[in-house]
Amino acid sequence: MECCICSRNFSSRRQPVCASCTQAALHGPRVQQVSALLDREKQHIHAEAVLRPGNDGVIAALPQDADYDAIGAGIKKHAVEKAREEQQVLEAKISDITEKADELRKQIEGYKEWASSQKASSARRRSDLAVEHKQLEKQRPRMLDPVQTAGNKAQQRLEKVHNRTVDARALLCREAALLAGLQKRRGANGKAEYWLGGAPMTDLRDLHGKDMASTVSELAETETPVQAHELLSAGFDNICRLLGNCCHYLSVRLPAEIVLPHNGVPHARVLSEKYSYKLNNTPHSSTQSSQLTDPASSAQRPDRSGRPRLLYLALPLAKLLKEDPNAFQMFVEAATYLAYDIAWLCKSQGLDKITSFEDVCAIGKNIHNLFLAQEQARPPLNRNVSSANSGKDRDRPPTTASVIRLGAYSHASAHHSLSSAAATDLFRNWRIPPVIRLTDALKAHLVNEISGAEWDYMSGEEWNEERQDEMPVLIGSARTSLDQAEEPAMSVMSIAPNDGAGEDVGKKGNSGWMKVRGRGGEG
Repeated sequence: MECCICSRNFSSRRQPVCASCTQAALHGPRVQQVSALLDREKQHIHAEAVLRPGNDGVIAALPQDADYDAIGAGIKKHAVEKAREEQQVLEAKISDITEKADELRKQIEGYKEWASSQKASSARRRSDLAVEHKQLEKQRPRMLDPVQTAGNKAQQRLEKVHNRTVDARALLCREAALLAGLQKRRGANGKAEYWLGGAPMTDLRDLHGKDMASTVSELAETETPVQAHELLSAGFDNICRLLGNCCHYLSVRLPAEIVLPHNGVPHARVLSEKYSYKLNNTPHSSTQSSQLTDPASSAQRPDRSGRPRLLYLALPLAKLLKEDPNAFQMFVEAATYLAYDIAWLCKSQGLDKITSFEDVCAIGKNIHNLFLAQEQARPPLNRNVSSANSGKDRDRPPTTASVIRLGAYSHASAHHSLSSAAATDLFRNWRIPPVIRLTDALKAHLVNEISGAEWDYMSGEEWNEERQDEMPVLIGSARTSLDQAEEPAMSVMSIAPNDGAGEDVGKKGNSGWMKVRGRGGEG
């Protein structure tokens, strides 16, 4: 190619030297680029046509020299074959579905026949059951009569065994009470006194009263002289032994456990309700038996909840209150727990006469009424075992009056158990105050009696002593006549005023409680 300006040919060796040569040199590559871009555009349009859905894409994909008639005939033939194949597949599916439907219809018909047969069978069974039920209702009385009769006989045998057990318990308790020396006497003052084993069972309110002093005076006349606190301790020990034996016969656990004398512990003790019948009870050592009379030991242990209360007095009650108030408190608690146990036992065995603090304190009366004075009426057995009233008698609960007697309720039997609901109903109306309130009432009563007492105890030797200021002056006779006579003659007047004390003197050797004023010039 030649340049139009310089008319020079171009080659690989010669380079353009002017603008026209440069444009001429670039004309060939520019033509090639345009043709490449046109080819690219054509290929892009063809690709879009091929990718277009429908027949347009198929036609666009064909070359330009293709035979469109042959291609259209082929397409139609292929479409017909494809439609035929799809029709065959659909016909096969329809035949399968039809066969499955026929099979399901047959199954439905079978189920309908089975359901109708089951319905008929159920109807027959219902009719048979109705007939059997009617027959059973007719035969029920005859079938239940032997069972009810056997049940009533078993109940009668159980009641018979229970009544024999109750009679045996009551007999053992009464014999134990008689062997222990339980008896009721008429005292010198006309009041009833209760004795056990040669020792009186004093009312808790009279532990420091005139009745105790008169009892000591009586024993001093007939037996070896004994002090009041020793007599009280002996009486409490006798009561505890009797209660221990009778509770063993009755199989009853008292609310407050009583620990009987054993090795190293010569006197009975009582545990509080919280610490009774525990495996970890306070050890019963011999050193604890004397701690009630030791003020130092009582002061060192103010917490008395777990300690056993000793039913023993080493000192008189008034002296113990003055020297060791803690020991006095422990003794009062022990006596109250014992009285509460006796009242609870009376209530559990059908004795409903204990309703107040005064009744609880009368321990001798309660024990005597429980073991010797309580009526032991035996409930009658129902010997009618017919089926007419067996159902009524079976469902009817036992009456309270027929079963509450000595030995009826126990902790060791399921029949009339003290742990049952019937025993709960038995104690539902019991209005005895708690032990704490009973203890406070008894302590207040004894403290008031001791602190406000104006009585000094005089032994028989003191009565024999004659004092100059109390020498009697006889009017109308000699003094020697009074010593010789069995009964005083004329009137006697004391030099020192004694507020009528001469009326209580009696014969020489008497001892008792006497209100004294003006002894030795005092007062």
